[in-house]
Amino acid sequence: MIIAKPCVTMKGIVISGYSWDRKVEVDLTRTAQCLKEKGYVIKKILPGMMLILEMEGYEVSVYPSGKIIIKLLEDSKKGEEMARIIYDCAGILEVVS
Repeated sequence: MIIAKPCVTMKGIVISGYSWDRKVEVDLTRTAQCLKEKGYVIKKILPGMMLILEMEGYEVSVYPSGKIIIKLLEDSKKGEEMARIIYDCAGILEVVS
């Protein structure tokens, strides 16, 4: 299950991926490589902590827990679409869908 909602502390969307069957874990290095191959700009990667990239003009932070923050985005539907690309690269789209 993918839940996208407005962030209460800053302008943006917070997305979380959940699964009843499995723990959601994102390998940030693997995910960054896949996203880079798809043409997205990787700004910074701190393995085990955070991945920061530019995606469709927005700064996106991805965490090992599967949490994604898209700064300045106000459209939660668009945020969910972007999260699906990230979760697909992480190899967990089937888990959270």
